[in-house]
Amino acid sequence: MANELQQTLARIINKSNILVEKYHALENANAMLANENKQLLEDIEQMKKDNEQMHQEIEYLKMARVLAPNLDDVASARATISKLVRDIDKCISQLNE
Repeated sequence: MANELQQTLARIINKSNILVEKYHALENANAMLANENKQLLEDIEQMKKDNEQMHQEIEYLKMARVLAPNLDDVASARATISKLVRDIDKCISQLNE
């Protein structure tokens, strides 16, 4: 009887050790996935910013094309629009101060 209890106790201890090992493995995997998730969210935010910037550049190019149909005029119009945008940004920053 005592021998059976010792065997049962040994099996319970072995199973609990296995469960603890699995728990630690899952905990490590969870931490790695959380870090990967954080990195991917940061990547998404950067891509959103890049996407917005590209959309803005497309709009500038569309305006430049409408304002100046030939290539020489496009460069001049692009420079003018860029200067206007910088001036507007300066005004906004001054208003925010």
